[in-house]
Amino acid sequence: MSENPARHLSEADAIAAHPILDNVGDLARLLSQLPPDMALTLDQHVRADPAEPAEMYTVTPRLVGMVNDETAQTVPGLQLGTVYVPAEGDENAQAAAAVRRDLLPENLLARAGARILDGRDLQAGLKDLTGLLQEVGLLLGEGAKWLSRDDPAMTSLQVEAGRIHHAAARITQLADTVESPDW
Repeated sequence: MSENPARHLSEADAIAAHPILDNVGDLARLLSQLPPDMALTLDQHVRADPAEPAEMYTVTPRLVGMVNDETAQTVPGLQLGTVYVPAEGDENAQAAAAVRRDLLPENLLARAGARILDGRDLQAGLKDLTGLLQEVGLLLGEGAKWLSRDDPAMTSLQVEAGRIHHAAARITQLADTVESPDW
């Protein structure tokens, strides 16, 4: 893939002109404006704004840097991602939400990882982890209900579920006391 700055600009413009892909026709129009040899990838996470209560699911394209396997150079690539945008509001508000680069993964574990590992927000990342632990504890407790009462595994699973819930409560308390470092 050649390194032509004008080509990058036109690729960026084409992608920016299609912030939301509602159907195959939208995707086809976007792809017709991009070079056929452009690298393609999928975002592995659904992205969302946890502060937005009423959302709808959509597909959004992003221009990302990708490493060319043959040259080991970074080249522009098209990433298709899934994102929740405000259900209420006009198309411009939805498009603005779709192209936000700060949206975290919707999945609790991935969101906690993003917040903790890159130092974004240790406190919120720990609280995400407590939500995940609470879900694990709930599933263990519910799973134990399927076992017979005389099965020792039932009691053990219930005890472990209780420990996990207790750990989640302790981590929630700790999360309120930690401060993220100023880098």
